[in-house]
Amino acid sequence: MLLEKLFLVKQLLHNTRQFHSSKFKRGYDGPGKTVMDIVNLTDTTLLINNCLQVGFKMNDSSLIIGPIAIFPTGILSWNVGSAKDINEASLSLFTILKPPLDILVLGLESIYEYNRITELKKILLKLNMRNEILPVDQACGVYNFLINEGRHVAAGLIPPVIQKIPNKLEISPETKDKKLIEST
Repeated sequence: MLLEKLFLVKQLLHNTRQFHSSKFKRGYDGPGKTVMDIVNLTDTTLLINNCLQVGFKMNDSSLIIGPIAIFPTGILSWNVGSAKDINEASLSLFTILKPPLDILVLGLESIYEYNRITELKKILLKLNMRNEILPVDQACGVYNFLINEGRHVAAGLIPPVIQKIPNKLEISPETKDKKLIEST
């Protein structure tokens, strides 16, 4: 009888130790577990972090200088100087991809007149390519969004041209001399 009580006490203590150690297990692994992915760190796709005057800063901290043709896993230098140089030959690079693109995003360095945009749209229609033509800073965001959606997309991007805005407060040399004479 005493032996049975000792055995029960031993079992009880053993089970109690197991119970206490169970609360130190790793996190919850059941259904509904919350998972977080940081897109730029876990994905091998190339995303654009910043659009600069000289080129583009990528999610892998590289700086690509000049116009680029960017695909989900690769970048090529795109041999165009400005949107005026885009023609059927320069866009043919995007037509030879297999599988074909869902959409081509073109990012132009500055705002162009409607006539030039229409010309580009006609060329892309002839090449049977769905497209989006935007200023380059907006095109970078659209490209990143479509890549994160899982779409098969590429972009032709030309770094932006910063246009100097004349300063209205700037005083010309002639006006400056006049004011000096009047004040004396």
